[in-house]
Amino acid sequence: MFVVIALAGCFNLYAQDFTATVSKSTVGVGEQFQIDFTLNGNGSNFAPPSFSDFQNAGGPFQSSSFQSVNGVNSQSITLTYVLIPHKEGTFTIGSATIHSGGKTLSSNPITIKVVKGGAAQQQQQNSTAKQGSNSQQGGMSDAQLKQNLFIRVLPEKTKVYLGEAIPITVKVYTRVDLQAFQDATMPDYTGFYCENVPQKGQFATEREVVNGVPYQAIVFKQSVIFPQHSGKLKIDPATAQCVVLERVKNTDPNDIFGQFFGSAKKVVYNIKSEPVTIDVMPLPATDKPFSGMVGHITIKSTLDKSSVKANDAVNVNVTVSGDGELKLIDSIPFKFPTDFDHYDAKINDHLNITPTGVSGSRSFSYLIIPRHQGNYKIPAVDFTYFDPNKKSYVTLNIPEMALDVAKGDNNSAAVTMNTSVNKEDVKVLASDIRYIHTGHLPAYQSDDYFLYSVPFYAGVFAPLLGFIGFFFVRKRYVELHQDTVGLKQRGATRMAKKRLKAANNFIASNNKEKFYDELHTAINSYLSDKFTIPVADLSRDTITGKLTEKKVSPETLQQLSTVLDNCEFARYAPASVTGNLTEVYNSTVTLITKLEDEIAR
Repeated sequence: MFVVIALAGCFNLYAQDFTATVSKSTVGVGEQFQIDFTLNGNGSNFAPPSFSDFQNAGGPFQSSSFQSVNGVNSQSITLTYVLIPHKEGTFTIGSATIHSGGKTLSSNPITIKVVKGGAAQQQQQNSTAKQGSNSQQGGMSDAQLKQNLFIRVLPEKTKVYLGEAIPITVKVYTRVDLQAFQDATMPDYTGFYCENVPQKGQFATEREVVNGVPYQAIVFKQSVIFPQHSGKLKIDPATAQCVVLERVKNTDPNDIFGQFFGSAKKVVYNIKSEPVTIDVMPLPATDKPFSGMVGHITIKSTLDKSSVKANDAVNVNVTVSGDGELKLIDSIPFKFPTDFDHYDAKINDHLNITPTGVSGSRSFSYLIIPRHQGNYKIPAVDFTYFDPNKKSYVTLNIPEMALDVAKGDNNSAAVTMNTSVNKEDVKVLASDIRYIHTGHLPAYQSDDYFLYSVPFYAGVFAPLLGFIGFFFVRKRYVELHQDTVGLKQRGATRMAKKRLKAANNFIASNNKEKFYDELHTAINSYLSDKFTIPVADLSRDTITGKLTEKKVSPETLQQLSTVLDNCEFARYAPASVTGNLTEVYNSTVTLITKLEDEIAR
């Protein structure tokens, strides 16, 4: 078990970062700010933190990016929320979680300081709250929306025969800054059989002119549908929620730069296509045995052997190739001789579903067993299908196939006398009767039995012993987790090192501000967990008092005070900070290790 767990862990050695960032860490009451959760890879089961101290003005808005530099590909996903604080104070937004690479990743917590807001911010808050229940929060009217952003369901043809393939495409047309899709509903295609075209990578985009106006057309979904009955069949509309980045005017009188250039915000628009009607014509009447296939096909047939002995197996292979719904062909109407045993066909499909239709081949392999000697012929077969291009039925001929069957061997598995007029000696009937075995028979000693052996008792008692072991381990686990304070204290060092790892990521980019900010958060969180004091209640006097009670040396206290001073200085004046970040990081790790050793004494 330990080896399997260790091997499974080796597949997750690559690092995947899941970080949270905010547009500003100090905001006014009623002022909007943006929080982004970014994952450098693919993920699922995203769970946001609680925003109980804020109003959610919009989100989550999802965006993704893909880069290829010197043959190295990288991908990231960002989920964005727009929040508005309710009241003054210092608030902590907890960690979001996401499942990626076989494990659950947690983002870093974010601390937001909310100060008293101005009249403009209060007005913005009231306006946003008023619009919160409206799914269409942008500045475009319905008429403008129809001109700049819309969705269409586009069949290749609207008048077809019953069973004829119809390539169909769902496209989104835009003249605005479209960021992402939140939700979408595709038509059900009631009355049609649908084959979806596999989508590879991101949505395909192309420039397209509609009514003399150029648009950026996004191919949202492609399918091939086949009408199942004649008449007027209606295709329901497609819908989508589109996230659009819009320019808005900044009304803050103190922000002259913003008033001149404006700002941008993400809004959601709901778009809906028009319904589409398909006119399905019935197939013309025919007196030929119709296979039900509509399209264009060819047929090839072969026997894998032209001469065999009686009771030997032969395969009749038929391949139907072409375009159309080949899955509708479930069998080939062969009429095998009465002296043949035959079985249902083994079917293999090799189909390609493309934006132009469904094409490929369907193969049938019939197993037959001739029972008597003689020259036999498998009769020719007529196969009729409807060609919509010719608007008529086409009949293909599978030619007659000859099979020469010689007398079978007398040492077959089972025989029975046949007294028919053709004076055959024997007739083989599969394996109903077998000859008596006259060779050597293996003998087994009585002590070779599994019952009451050592492996038998081991198998009986192993589950019981395993259950007893699980019971004691579970009991110990419950006892440890009942002491929540002790559990938090024991995990303080581990959590501190985890947070220091986040600070280490900023050394390579020489981002001093974020480095010292993560360093400060890691030390405060360690002391908060170690002494079970909320982060908001931590102060220099409280920390010094608690560490003095634990008999921490004055040198360690002085080193801690120096690190905290450097962090606070760097957070407010990062440009003035000098020194090697790697040395600062190593000294902080050493400091936490010394604190842990001296507190534990």
